[in-house]
Amino acid sequence: MVKIVTIGGGTGAPTILRALIRAGFTQINAICTAMDSGGKTGTIRSDERDRVIAVSDLLRNLLALMPPHSNEMSNVNMFTEMLNFSDGRNRNLGYTIYYALLEKYGNDYLQVQRALEQLLGIQFMGRAIPITSMSASICFLSMGGMIYHGEHQLDLYAMSQDMIAKVWIEPLVPAFPESLEAITRATHLIFCPGSLYGSVIANMLPAGVISAFQGTQATKILISNLVSVRNETHNFTPLDYWRLFQNYTGLERPFDIMVVPDLSRETFEQQYPQIATHYAKEYSYFLGWSEADLKPLRDQGVHIEPAGHYSLTLQFNRLRHDPDKLAHVLKRLII
Repeated sequence: MVKIVTIGGGTGAPTILRALIRAGFTQINAICTAMDSGGKTGTIRSDERDRVIAVSDLLRNLLALMPPHSNEMSNVNMFTEMLNFSDGRNRNLGYTIYYALLEKYGNDYLQVQRALEQLLGIQFMGRAIPITSMSASICFLSMGGMIYHGEHQLDLYAMSQDMIAKVWIEPLVPAFPESLEAITRATHLIFCPGSLYGSVIANMLPAGVISAFQGTQATKILISNLVSVRNETHNFTPLDYWRLFQNYTGLERPFDIMVVPDLSRETFEQQYPQIATHYAKEYSYFLGWSEADLKPLRDQGVHIEPAGHYSLTLQFNRLRHDPDKLAHVLKRLII
């Protein structure tokens, strides 16, 4: 039986979850960070003096796990509207309801999910699980020696040339037992695209996660980002991904498959100069690689899967992972 675990948050993980559901997979365990300190979540955590975890990624993943077809779509749409509404003090109604349910059920996230299923009259296509149930903050050390506290700082300095050198969490909290169990029992682990440090690596930092990685027999799939971020992945090569994941997973072989764009950076910039110019204004560029860039990982026995799994929005000069295209790619890799 296929047991899929996704690791990631932000907008990347929900896209992967939708792709998996469209590929016919169910009972997915979606693990995400609980350390966001920006936006509406940051407001709530600040009001609560950091005594609560961030649930923004948790709720995004949960929404992505909703069944594509349901007789109760009016309830689903109403719940989605609540998640998108904020009052004049930047308080979000959906988050407020979720935190209230957490308090009611003694921080039992899976019981909260079951309560939402009853409320909405649906059954989610898997479970959304935080990597930790305890409050912590992610911290960053830059190449220039600067130390930042809070994930919002990572976003604030996204265009900085002073790249991230190291990340950790304070305090060092234990991982959520259900997350560790899901990782250990998985047949497939998918590292999702998104903020490399804030959405993916952050999941590897709580105590117990490295042991879970070392104890799993899962096939590990990395889906690379489409566009670089100046302070995270500038000039990144596949080998840089490999070494970074070795460092934070504690594994000599951190992933078995890497899904990459089917175009090199040079080819993409020739074919889509307008989009490339737009991203260059953000000090970003298309993360596509040549065969020479990919060879070191092929030599390690990694299966490289070049794929046209993205869509281009020419009107806004943006690139996005496409869940429909990804569904075909993931189905082929997993089954």
